[in-house]
Amino acid sequence: MKKNILISLILLVLCVGCIQKSKAPEENKKIENSLKSISFLYDSVGINPSELLYLFDRVNKAIDSIGYPDAGYKLWLIQGDSIKDLRFMVEGCWPDQAVYDSIHNNVLYKNAWENEKIFKKMKTISYHRFVLVR
Repeated sequence: MKKNILISLILLVLCVGCIQKSKAPEENKKIENSLKSISFLYDSVGINPSELLYLFDRVNKAIDSIGYPDAGYKLWLIQGDSIKDLRFMVEGCWPDQAVYDSIHNNVLYKNAWENEKIFKKMKTISYHRFVLVR
């Protein structure tokens, strides 16, 4: 009797482990981003990059809470002096147009940008969108 209980427990533990392992790849599945946006920002007042990084971190946390941790923004500091006040590039990565629209229309995303005076100090030189060719 004890032997049957022991065998049953071992089988139960093995089965639970198999079930958990089979679910893990689905839960950790990354979404491939197929839409990108690139903005170049003109900064004539000398904004500290850490201020902008803080803003984008806050916005990215809002995007995570909406349910898209693989989407969001990266801030790049432009090196070189060919155009003195062209200092930042902002890269946005999005799964697709529908998700982009969903995120940008979400109240959490909008609230993350609310009252952001830092962008009023800068001018967007150009904004471009790219779609992945498959």
